[in-house]
Amino acid sequence: MSTSLVFWAGGDDLDAADVYAALDEGRPVDGVTAVSRDEIVDAFADGLPGWSWDHQFLHPPGADPEGTPAVEVYLGDQHAELTTYGAEGEQLNASIEMMRGRGYRLFDPQLGTRFA
Repeated sequence: MSTSLVFWAGGDDLDAADVYAALDEGRPVDGVTAVSRDEIVDAFADGLPGWSWDHQFLHPPGADPEGTPAVEVYLGDQHAELTTYGAEGEQLNASIEMMRGRGYRLFDPQLGTRFA
């Protein structure tokens, strides 16, 4: 089973579902901050010690590099989308907290909710 977690900074006064739809289509959104790709990549390295990169996939410590759990990382111009495969709560929470610590709020497209 996969789960998508979407993060962006800014745009707090905008409708989150509309922002997500625009970002998902690659349209820029006024009021949403540009993503610093280097910052995010460095944040994963610093904030998730022991996790390993395999192209656009991250694997937590002890995971099979050919299987799950895995987190696919997509970095857009104004958002980051993490699609998890077989990840457990602890692994999801580590990713969420790492992004929150850098000012990116979580939007859960499955629920249509943006969290503080």
